[in-house]
Amino acid sequence: MVKKDRIIEAQKITGMFKDLPLSRGETHLFVDRFDELNMIRNIGLLLDESIYGVAGETGSGKTTLFNILDFEEDPIHKIILHITEKDSKEIIIADLLDKLCLAIRENKHLSFAHKEAEEIISFLKEEELKGQEKGVKVGKIIEGEKKWTRTSKERFNLSAIKGKLREMVKTMVKYDKVLCCIDEIDKETKKDVLVILDSLKDELIHKNLVVVIALPQLMYHQYVQDRIGLLKEGNLENILKDIVPLHRMNDEDIDSLLIRRTRKFPDILSSKVRQLVVEFAAGNPREALLLCLNSLLKKKLRYPYEKDDFVLREEEIKNEMERFVKARISGLKLSKRERQILKVASDQSILTRSEIFRRSSQIYGIPSSTIQTVVKSLLAKKIVKEVESDTYEIDKKIGLFFKYYDDSLPGAKTAKTVKTAKTAKAKKLRK
Repeated sequence: MVKKDRIIEAQKITGMFKDLPLSRGETHLFVDRFDELNMIRNIGLLLDESIYGVAGETGSGKTTLFNILDFEEDPIHKIILHITEKDSKEIIIADLLDKLCLAIRENKHLSFAHKEAEEIISFLKEEELKGQEKGVKVGKIIEGEKKWTRTSKERFNLSAIKGKLREMVKTMVKYDKVLCCIDEIDKETKKDVLVILDSLKDELIHKNLVVVIALPQLMYHQYVQDRIGLLKEGNLENILKDIVPLHRMNDEDIDSLLIRRTRKFPDILSSKVRQLVVEFAAGNPREALLLCLNSLLKKKLRYPYEKDDFVLREEEIKNEMERFVKARISGLKLSKRERQILKVASDQSILTRSEIFRRSSQIYGIPSSTIQTVVKSLLAKKIVKEVESDTYEIDKKIGLFFKYYDDSLPGAKTAKTVKTAKTAKAKKLRK
């Protein structure tokens, strides 16, 4: 029994870094997104017949916002749907209808709609079976043998499922308003997201219904461009009323997140180690948690486990950081000059154009024309981005590699060496 207790305790320690959305019972771990949470709550409470987006990169906390959102005693109900089937327009709508009915069936406040939800779930099952029966028997050549299978162009009758969806929505919002949170779409490509949104928009505009959809970060940038008329083909503004952006957290918030997560075992991360983790995370909480978790999983543990065995050391964190950033670097095929400029930029988060030119010239003696070409190349590879006019920011994880691990750049010149070389050259010319 003692052995089992020790294992459970060890699992609790590693569980501090679980990379999962927070639930209603974990609001004490919630950090930074209070303004966004309040805005989504007000969207649901004060608006009607609207579709909004919540955009952020993977791991930024969109699902957590949906989970912990609460309307307390207000006459509005929340349901969360996870759209997983996205093969075609008919499949998207059928999946939405199926997930909606399942969510209604589980919601005690919507008990008046339970019977209709059950009937529609049965209808969808019957429709799918009919679609399979109508399938055509076709032959395929697989590994040299002719295999027969049954295929179908259409699993559902699109008109029928649209009608059922409208019926279900009408019943669901008969007495109170409903906020419908649609999740999982943020993991799709930009093209697929547009197909999904276009498929759903006409079916989700209804009195007493507000819809909030989780979207990838790039959709926010496209939406902004769409609104100011930069995208000729843009149509997001016709679908979404607005998008709530989830920007990267600042370093203080990531640090606060780690302190809250480890409050039962604060010694597991010293302030120095936390600083390293925060730097690596670059504003994404998922990156911080995964770095700590992976470092823990690489420990060589021996029973009986003691709490001190799980303390994360600076060397362990740096080794895991190195493994990750080296994997990232290996696919970039950087030239010697690109590596040199990244090296001089790695110890500062933001550099002006003049600073890049001055330091690259002083340390490595790179001509100005070459620096300009290399910076353009790094911008094209999205390793460096222009945050303001003539002000650049290096990808933080790549910056970490050149800051901590890359010692493979021979020939670096100090400012004194460059000055001496120039003086010698000038004397030679005078002679």
